[in-house]
Amino acid sequence: MPELVTLPPDYYLTNFRALVAFVVARYDDLLSAQERRFYQAFERLGEDGQKLYIRLLSRKGTLFRRTKLHYAEITDLSAAAQQLCAQELLTIDPPLPLSSYLTLFTKPELTERGGLTGLKTAKREQVERALLAAVAEHEAAGVEASPTFAEAAVIARLMTGESLYQLQGAEHFETFKLCFFGNLRQDLTDYVLRDLGLHRFESYALDDQNLPFRSREQIETHRCYYACCEHMESALDGDVEGILSLCEQLPQALPDDAVLRRRLDKCKLSLARQLERLQALEAAAALYAQCRQPPARERRARIAVKQGDIVAALALCQTMLDAPLNEEERYFAASFGHRTVRQAQCDTTVSANPMQLWPRPASHKPPLASVALEQRAESVELIAAAHLAQAGPCFYVENSLFTSVLGLLIWDIVFAAVPGAFFNPFQIAPSDFYTPDFYRLRRASLEQRLAQVDSAAFAEIVWRNYRNKQGTVNPLVHWEAMTEALLTLSLSRIPAAQWRSIFERLLADLRNHRSGLPDLILFPDAGGYELVEVKGPGDKLQQNQRRWMAFFAAHSIPHQVLQVEWRSDD
Repeated sequence: MPELVTLPPDYYLTNFRALVAFVVARYDDLLSAQERRFYQAFERLGEDGQKLYIRLLSRKGTLFRRTKLHYAEITDLSAAAQQLCAQELLTIDPPLPLSSYLTLFTKPELTERGGLTGLKTAKREQVERALLAAVAEHEAAGVEASPTFAEAAVIARLMTGESLYQLQGAEHFETFKLCFFGNLRQDLTDYVLRDLGLHRFESYALDDQNLPFRSREQIETHRCYYACCEHMESALDGDVEGILSLCEQLPQALPDDAVLRRRLDKCKLSLARQLERLQALEAAAALYAQCRQPPARERRARIAVKQGDIVAALALCQTMLDAPLNEEERYFAASFGHRTVRQAQCDTTVSANPMQLWPRPASHKPPLASVALEQRAESVELIAAAHLAQAGPCFYVENSLFTSVLGLLIWDIVFAAVPGAFFNPFQIAPSDFYTPDFYRLRRASLEQRLAQVDSAAFAEIVWRNYRNKQGTVNPLVHWEAMTEALLTLSLSRIPAAQWRSIFERLLADLRNHRSGLPDLILFPDAGGYELVEVKGPGDKLQQNQRRWMAFFAAHSIPHQVLQVEWRSDD
């Protein structure tokens, strides 16, 4: 791991400058006139002014009390604030209603400065309501009212000895963040992780011809999406009308914008699921029908059964079987179709012989061994590994070995220049990594690389990247688990055909198939290897683990489930 470093006090200024310069260099023609003026205004600031602006931009909200701002690296904060005012990036003491001030003060400050009495035990919300009510009552009373609760008087008391700073232009920086990160969830933390030595990012091409954003319309559509996201929580906590209202506000992704299309699908799936819970089944089914991602078709089939439309449910299941979007969807369709027909008691409207058309899906029962071991402080997997090590080297590799070797094998393909894949230099993975587009857009390169698994080039590529890329982040590689001893035994003992079959299954659905792999790999002294899934007392196989076990059986990959019971002291 790289040595940790101590960051200079103004590290954030360097990072902010790099971010905005990156965006201007690549997207200047897509920025609005206001966004360009924002950038130019920031550039005209002195160093202290720039530091203060970034500090305020990093805080919550846009209103700040001057007395609460203390930054040791800013020489003269008041002078810096005047710089911001001159560039229209800050307003000092703007005229605002009382309600805008309330969150800036503590409850004791509100009661004391606001002139309220008898509210020491009241909650903050009660204090705020009481103060606003007193002002409203004063306004209603007119000239005959006491001046104590005139709005201007209350604000003057609250702001005694204070100045109020209101940040300007923050909405323009949102576009810079969007263009740099590709989303509005991230911030400059990724820079900090790099600077601290916690993350070492791969160096990949950021070609202008592969820019993710290609038009102003596309940027505005993404901004609209994130504006809707701000209302997601309240919509999900609300009623059917609120959810449907938010759905109407969601933008339409441009035809070639796969990134936004996936994000919209995820949003719609969440909203449709809540509509289901609220029993708005027709609306939920209609919203699911707009989604291309699983489990949209699964949910539609379930809704059809709830509505008594068995024929529609089975038609959806058949569609999923004919063209499954992933393996999980195919398993669901076979299982749900069989259960639906069985529970419908072979309704003659379904088919002449429905049970023949929807047989019980075949299930694999993996080899099972049981062992009684002494319970210790370690995890059950490590206890089992120590027990199995009597027969040969045994490693704890849950979800790390096969994914890591795949990552080392296709390292350059993961970070290849593909249109829309990389927004900035600080990505652990391309933006489409966990989607079907990852394989589709790199199919030729991936198939060519997988063909090399049958040759000596396989081990050569893996070892070269293992040594040259050590510690660099890769979405598939678990460096802490990949010891030289494990890699040496794995490459020498596991047949090439089995490596390749496992890689092909992983690449078919990286999001779902990278989990569920066995806990341990055993290399018996006699030769070969075996994958071992450990289950402690009361534990059962999960569905994704069962699917991996069935896959192992189909490809003659040695595997077993080891059921551990704790040895009794009797």
